[in-house]
Amino acid sequence: MKNKWITILLIAVLAILPGTFSWMALPKAEAQTASAGMKTHSWQVSFTEALKESEITDASVYVTNSKNKKAQATITLGDDKKTLIVSDLAPGSYKLHVNKEAFALSGTKTASQVIPFTIIDKLEAVKSEKELQQYFEALLANHSQKELEYETTVEMASREDKASTNNASTTNNQVEGVEEGDIVVVKGGFIYAVKDHGITVVDAKDPKNLKLATTIKLKGSQYISKLAIYDNLLIAIGDEYLEKVGTSMSTATLYDISNPKNPKLIREVGQEGYLQDIRIANGTLYLIGNMYPNYWMLREQKTLDLKPKIFDSVEGKEYESLPIEKISILPNTMDGTYSLITAVDLKNGAKTSANTKGYLGGTSGLYMSENALYLTTPIYDVNLVPAAGRIMDMIWMPRTTDTQVFKWNVDGTAMNFVGTTEVKGSVLNQYSMDEYEGNFRIVTTEGNTWDEQKISRNHLFILDKNLQALGAVKDLAPGEKVYSVRFMGEKAYVVTFKQVDPLFVIDVANPKKPTVLGELKIPGFSNYLHPLDDTHLIGIGYDTEQRYDAYSKRNFTVTTNMKMSLFDVSDFKNPKEQSTVNIGGKGSYSDVQYNPKALFHNKEYNYFGFPVVLYDAGKGDETVYKGQGAQIYEITADKGIVLKGNIVNKSTSDQYESWEQRVQRVVYIDDALYTVANNEVKSYQLKDFKPLDTLTIK
Repeated sequence: MKNKWITILLIAVLAILPGTFSWMALPKAEAQTASAGMKTHSWQVSFTEALKESEITDASVYVTNSKNKKAQATITLGDDKKTLIVSDLAPGSYKLHVNKEAFALSGTKTASQVIPFTIIDKLEAVKSEKELQQYFEALLANHSQKELEYETTVEMASREDKASTNNASTTNNQVEGVEEGDIVVVKGGFIYAVKDHGITVVDAKDPKNLKLATTIKLKGSQYISKLAIYDNLLIAIGDEYLEKVGTSMSTATLYDISNPKNPKLIREVGQEGYLQDIRIANGTLYLIGNMYPNYWMLREQKTLDLKPKIFDSVEGKEYESLPIEKISILPNTMDGTYSLITAVDLKNGAKTSANTKGYLGGTSGLYMSENALYLTTPIYDVNLVPAAGRIMDMIWMPRTTDTQVFKWNVDGTAMNFVGTTEVKGSVLNQYSMDEYEGNFRIVTTEGNTWDEQKISRNHLFILDKNLQALGAVKDLAPGEKVYSVRFMGEKAYVVTFKQVDPLFVIDVANPKKPTVLGELKIPGFSNYLHPLDDTHLIGIGYDTEQRYDAYSKRNFTVTTNMKMSLFDVSDFKNPKEQSTVNIGGKGSYSDVQYNPKALFHNKEYNYFGFPVVLYDAGKGDETVYKGQGAQIYEITADKGIVLKGNIVNKSTSDQYESWEQRVQRVVYIDDALYTVANNEVKSYQLKDFKPLDTLTIK
């Protein structure tokens, strides 16, 4: 494993969890690895010193089994020249022997290495409290041996609804049949919206007479991040800090909304740590999150409960530690962070027990199909030696190099771990991942656009159901990075950017031989791609322009106005920008740029829309506020992009937008459109956007 211990520290930063950050020294040719690997995958070890490719022979580098006899194994040297990959071994206990002659440097800096490891057939649960504590003690010892003189402490807080008879908005989910939730959801003529520490329920059955049906108040310490609906269940997802327990919990609070005006609390489920995201598939809710245990306290306490806390009101009112038999250590990881997955059966009113599993090995990326869950985590390069005496260099964060992928097959509340693998580069977001006919596709960027010594490159990898490599497109758009990805069956569309926006069309019909078919270069870039039909894509992003910096004597790129494009990819080898519109001026933005849930879509009218905040260029680099609201466009393959509804409150004197009145989401119910802001809901006729009513929410 490539120095996975540093992942613990960065995940702590990203998750805003309490912890201590220490720069690690890299003395001698030390090995960084996990203790176990899966039978269906390779096991690997990384050293702090490079190895000689010519010395990777049976005489200098070999594996012995539990009887101290040489075992038949395939050993290869990684591209970084510091990683050895061992494969083709049956389950069992082994030792990797690396003679000192195999290292590029000789003398006191190197010594022969013997590294024990195990190949496992399937993921096993931790067997005892003692084994769990020994795991954390080993992590602690590994860190302590490498601490530098300087230490920096960082404080961190770190189904389709078949019951509805209305023609109404649904959440813009990535995968059909897999619900993701949002801050505004609609059912049965009622709008449910997140507001502060509660949920506003608006009776919108009569768009000319909007009424506040009720307000659901949650605990004052609970922050709601999203809502979801399944049958007559309203699910509120949030984070809560518990002072008595001294920890944070990710929670799912379930309400019966058979009577929307009088929702009834029926259940609360929680897991310790911070929420990564949720999914609902085949009638099951999945809570996915991370928990970082305070295992450094082992320095002061001989025994410590390092198991995550869980809560289920069906089981009782107390917070309990996750049973040891529910905890496993993910292969090829050296990470003290837990990935927690709680599965709740929502069928029959969500009355059955929840199933929570904890996996030692933190994750940050997520993709889910109806039958499989994929989690990813970045792998960081810590072979960065700071300049002597420069404290600022000590806190320079390591760079992402690769991505580790974990897979589970899911069937209701049953979750079965499949395996893990690594791919080169880092993942942008969930849309960079996809499952099709059992194969997993993932797009990554390797390197950084600002690194002139080692320019960035982009890759597409296709893996089979066991995460074994099938095919790849590598080194796409050197010097650029991925800005958006969309998979559509047998085609993949990738937008990269540095100075212009290339849209690549990639044929992935043959998973063993993916091929770039065509490329379109235009100014600007798309942050989000949305399919219109089989041969047209909508791109939402920014326009750009080139400027010259007199000091550095170099050109640089700046964003100007928002931009929406319609791409015609009917001729895959020659994609075209069929239609385009500019939205606002410099400084204009929309939540849809970074959160596709903000996209409004009505199939009957071919409408697409989103909230907007409009600015324009002022003097110098200043921007001038122009108004806020929403814009609705008719988008078709024949007519292109046509603005239909400009629902923007233009500013006459305000210098900045109002947070309370800024439109969060746009939804529809039957023939009416609604804009939902923090303190008001407005209704309009869907066909012509004539204003109907305004409901002020205090």
